[in-house]
Amino acid sequence: MAEPIVVVIFLRGGVDGLSLVAPAGDADYIAARPGEIRVDRKGHDAGRVLGNAAADADFRFHPQARELSELYGAGDLAVIHAAGLTDATRSHFDAEARMERGAPGAGDGGWLGRWLRAVQPDGVLPALAIGAAAPDSLRGAAEVAVAEDLSGLRLAGGHGYSTAIRAMMARRLGDNAVIGAPLRRLLTLSGVLEARVALDKDGNLKPYEPSVDYPDSPLSQSLLTLAQTIKLGLGLRVATVDYGGWDTHVGQAGTFSGLVAGLSGPLLAFWRDLGKHQERVSVVVMSEFGRRLKANDSGGTDHGHGNAMMVLGARIKGGRMLGRWPGLANDALDSGADLAITTDYRQVLSELMSGAMSADTAALFPGFTPGPSLGLLR
Repeated sequence: MAEPIVVVIFLRGGVDGLSLVAPAGDADYIAARPGEIRVDRKGHDAGRVLGNAAADADFRFHPQARELSELYGAGDLAVIHAAGLTDATRSHFDAEARMERGAPGAGDGGWLGRWLRAVQPDGVLPALAIGAAAPDSLRGAAEVAVAEDLSGLRLAGGHGYSTAIRAMMARRLGDNAVIGAPLRRLLTLSGVLEARVALDKDGNLKPYEPSVDYPDSPLSQSLLTLAQTIKLGLGLRVATVDYGGWDTHVGQAGTFSGLVAGLSGPLLAFWRDLGKHQERVSVVVMSEFGRRLKANDSGGTDHGHGNAMMVLGARIKGGRMLGRWPGLANDALDSGADLAITTDYRQVLSELMSGAMSADTAALFPGFTPGPSLGLLR
């Protein structure tokens, strides 16, 4: 049986969770935000209702999140609101680093890196960071592939060059594991890709042909690569994808709508493209922090605290909003300005990793004691 896979989509910049999953019926929410950055309950651009919400505040997905609403309605997507990093910081860099390390201070690498070190999964491609660099969550793992697409993991020149490089390594490196092991893994991966992906007349890997159409979005190419990797059976266990641009201090309305559409459509396309592989894939969507309740004078929102997380998967008890909603009354806000956090983000990741990946979460998140279960998994 194929092993389970966890994918982390990190929304860099601090997504406005109060617009992505909005308490549209909350009087404090309505009073704090002008109409252009508020999700409405009526009209042609009304938000999409969440059934089984955690509180009676008429929660609605942003109007551009039609596909997220569809996944939620199908029972594949769960929302955890008022979640996040409990040791607050308004610095993007600090918040991302703390979340991705999953432990106070620097820790010993990242939380996914600790899982990879403990499990040491088989396969030619156990960990893939799609992008230009690996995030801190993968820090400390012995072998992480970093690429925009799979062509970046194949040696130019193909099999002939691989044979020559192996011969050179045998002469010069011998059994030097520090240098030799990663190179040998790359050579093996390059060879497997050559064997499993058709080549064009110029000897390049042919583009992946998905089973569904993906919308035009920067996120689509990353998810296309991910779907291809999963289907090729390369032994993938964890993958990370970044989708940035969420730092909406100015003119949030138009920018945010485009970003939500660019997240929602590709995620549904990816999920459908997986087909039978859905059974072993879980996707976490998270961000370093949320935005303030009150709009600023530039038509945007500033760095906040509590936020919405989402988890997608066949093993997820979806179609529900989990966690405790604290409300938006002034005395319920964090520092009188932000959505308070009632669910530590590590609680969500702990339940997912222990249930779907059989992880020892005490080792993944040193110093963290999980609270009562959210009931995230079936």
